[in-house]
Amino acid sequence: MTKTVKRKSVSDGIAFTGKSWSYVLRVPDPTTGKTKPKWVGGFDTQQSALLARDEARVALRRHSYIAPTKVTLSVFLDQWIETHALRVKPTTLSSYRELINNYLKPRLGSMPVQSIKASDIERFYSELITTPGKSGHNLNPATAVRCIAILKKALSYAEKVEGLITFNPAHRVSFPTVKANRPTPWTFSELNTFLELAKDHRLSFFFRLSAYTGARRGELLALRWSDFDGKAVTISKSRTLAGRSVVEQNSTKGGKGGQRRVALDPETVELFRDHARRQRLERGEPETVIGNWNSAGFVFTQSDGVTPLDTGTPTKLFAKLAKKAGLRSTRLHDLRHLHATELLRLGEPLHVVSDRLGHRDPMVTATVYAHVSNEQGETASNTFANASRSII
Repeated sequence: MTKTVKRKSVSDGIAFTGKSWSYVLRVPDPTTGKTKPKWVGGFDTQQSALLARDEARVALRRHSYIAPTKVTLSVFLDQWIETHALRVKPTTLSSYRELINNYLKPRLGSMPVQSIKASDIERFYSELITTPGKSGHNLNPATAVRCIAILKKALSYAEKVEGLITFNPAHRVSFPTVKANRPTPWTFSELNTFLELAKDHRLSFFFRLSAYTGARRGELLALRWSDFDGKAVTISKSRTLAGRSVVEQNSTKGGKGGQRRVALDPETVELFRDHARRQRLERGEPETVIGNWNSAGFVFTQSDGVTPLDTGTPTKLFAKLAKKAGLRSTRLHDLRHLHATELLRLGEPLHVVSDRLGHRDPMVTATVYAHVSNEQGETASNTFANASRSII
């Protein structure tokens, strides 16, 4: 027969409640300073309850005591993301929520925040990159690292602000550095082939401007006619997808006060004016050279000449036209990389290229396009030697 342990009275702060062992502490009220009894239960053995009691007493004396709570990671992440909603960009917030809902909650959400260990986080990362998802493919390591970064940030808040945990277990885990893929944009020849095929499409100028300014897709989608002064465009906003909504946000990348002026070559300026005339015809207005007409309107619109483009339209059209031209597969964003890569190869100063791209710091540009510097380094010795011989 199984021996039944009878319910016991409190002895030295320990008691058996009939199902498990518990201990009691007198915990100071943070407001009044008066102590109140705090029961903590759920221990399988008397010894484990005694150990937990002793650790809690030491923590109380050191003023590092944290009351046990069963708040799960799922509940905490919901509270944390709402707290941070106004501190990040809508696009960043949307990305956080997507990763939390798709990966963090399903795998770790049911665990109490206080019970999460470093080994749990290591196992979570391993499962992400080795277990096929809905698409049948393992998660990209870069996405897995972003999940860990969000978890680390949330747990830091739990530790330093909410006081739910004594330390952040995510800080005890190291993960491999994910190397960014080296950009492999088209050559000038491939770009010209693409632009020649696309020239009759109403949105051909979108791709021309992308390649000739290095602007991001969202920045071009937010561009208005008032941003064009006849010689350059001023980039200050970005239209992008955040969840299921399109948001327009102020740019905080590069330039002065979140703005940057990107000069245009004469041919692109003329094509800008041609695009304006095309849009006026779409609006049913007289075909005249652009002045200050419709300055609040978007440069790139749907076929009615008024409604802004859907964020996915340029990307889908780019892929379709590139395939039709028989070109190797690449991304719309790689037109930006083409712009930067070729300028650096042609000897344009790093800070000038950085300004055109809207990088906060030229070091960002130098890091992303380090391969160009390496290529230039291969010919540097010959350049110096040739210059030296020309003096003799």
